[in-house]
Formats: sequence, structure tokens, C-alpha cells
Amino acid sequence: MNFRPTIHAFGAVSLGLAAILMAPGNAFGQFPNYGPGTASYVTEATKYPDAASKPTPHTADGHPDLNGVWHHFFGGLVHPVGEGSFALGLGGGGRPGAAAGGPPPPRPTPDPMPDYKPEVLAKVKYLNDNQVKEDHVLHCMPPGVPRIGAPQEIVQTPKQMVFLYADSTGNYWRVIPLDGRGHSTDPDTDSTYMGDSIGHWDGDTLVVDVTRLTGDTWLADNGLFHSAKLHVTERFRRVGDTINYTMIADDPTILTKPWTIYRTLTLQMDTLDEAAPCVDNDAGHYVNQQHHDNAR
Repeated sequence: MNFRPTIHAFGAVSLGLAAILMAPGNAFGQFPNYGPGTASYVTEATKYPDAASKPTPHTADGHPDLNGVWHHFFGGLVHPVGEGSFALGLGGGGRPGAAAGGPPPPRPTPDPMPDYKPEVLAKVKYLNDNQVKEDHVLHCMPPGVPRIGAPQEIVQTPKQMVFLYADSTGNYWRVIPLDGRGHSTDPDTDSTYMGDSIGHWDGDTLVVDVTRLTGDTWLADNGLFHSAKLHVTERFRRVGDTINYTMIADDPTILTKPWTIYRTLTLQMDTLDEAAPCVDNDAGHYVNQQHHDNAR
């Protein structure tokens, strides 16, 4: 993959923090599961420390205004280790540096690991051990929901939400209707990377319900796969110039309980740039099986 990501001044849709430390108590010897960009969300939050104390704006219909750029992309999945050779690992920062003479920057905490049923743990281990071959993202395929993470930009209208993403594997969007429709009942409707999303307001919280997700994607890095029965719920609650984002992945086929992660998004004052195309030129040059946490 010839990843040529757009570089921004702030954080990343990607993780670039945990490629060195091993997670204690991790049965597979995986890296800490920092999930999609926890380090970069901290980076962006430090830019606007008083964001949550701002007034919460509303649209003309009375709902919280979710319009704006809420996250950025930077970094990459691979780094050069020699002439024409690449390895998976840190693609560029992701954690804020300490100001001269100031306190150390906040450190993100790892996400909890999904609780897999015992009978599928061997598959998780196999995928983790062979990620550079088995992970479709490393061959320019879409990361899918929920691995792609929270939307980087939201365009809000009374009838729909549009989520925009500039990812290491390309540029993606999701259109979430708010008109009260249900999920498609057409048996011929195929599962997709982004799934079938519908939304509604629960008070001041936007709730997005996602079904029909292809089983070709993973929940996150390190072999954390899911089945085609995956059901994802996303919740967005604006507080000042932040959004409290919750993602719940329910997959009773392989998980013993739903997997939940949280993010705090911070409104960014610049634009979301288009990501460069992803070209699968690197896979034949990987020199080892090393990989880092979720590259979104």
C-alpha cells in the first residue's frame, strides 16, 4: 500500500502510540488496544482546553448542532526500514508533546478488549499473528464500521446526517436518514463495509443504528474480527465544542457481551482535507509480522 496520508497540525484518525509496549495480561501478546485514534483525540483536545465549557449551539429545529470538523487524519500504517522495504509500525506521532517547562501531556488509556467466546479465541490469535497477510485494510480495503472510528466531519440537515472520513485507505462517507424509516427488509440487500445506518434523536443525543455489516472487516486491530451478525450503535451528545461519542458493538455469535468504547471529539477550527489514494504497493515488501494498534 503506497500510503500517502494528508498531514495535519493535530491528531490522527490513526493510532501511532502503542507500537512498543506490550499489554499486561494479554493472552496473545498483543499491543495495547488503544483503538481508533485515542492518542490523536487527546492531541486535538489539548489544542482547545476549554472546548467543553463553551455554549452548546442548536439548529433551527432545536437539536444540538453537530456540524463541523471533529477529527483529522495523519500518520500511516507502514514506515520504511530500508531501500524499498517497509514494516508495520508507527506512522507518525499521535501523542502531544509537552510544552517547554510545562506539565507532561495527558496520556490516553487503552480501550477494553472485546470479550470473545472461548471457541473463537484461536481465530483471534491466528489473525493477530498473521495480520500483515489477513488484514484487508493492509491491502487498501475499507476498514468498515466500527473500525473506521467516529466521523471526522459531520454535515447535518433536518432529514439526514452525512459523515465524512479521510482514511489511510481512501475517502469514505455515510448517509444516515433521520426520517423515521427502519432498516431495509429486502432479503437481497447486500451487507456492506459501512452497513445500513438509520438515525434518530433521543433527547439531545443522536443515536445511529447500524446493521448489515460485512464480516470481511474487523472491530479493531490485532485480529479483533466480528461476524456478519454484528450490530453497532453509535451515540453522539454535544457538550459545548465537544461531542461525547459512544460505540457499542453487539455480536452475540462470537462475543460474550457487547463491546463499548468512548471518545471525546473536539471541534476543529480548520477544514478536513482529502486523503491521498491508497495503492497496494507495500505488501510484498513487509519484512516482519510487526504491527501496531488500529490505524484509524
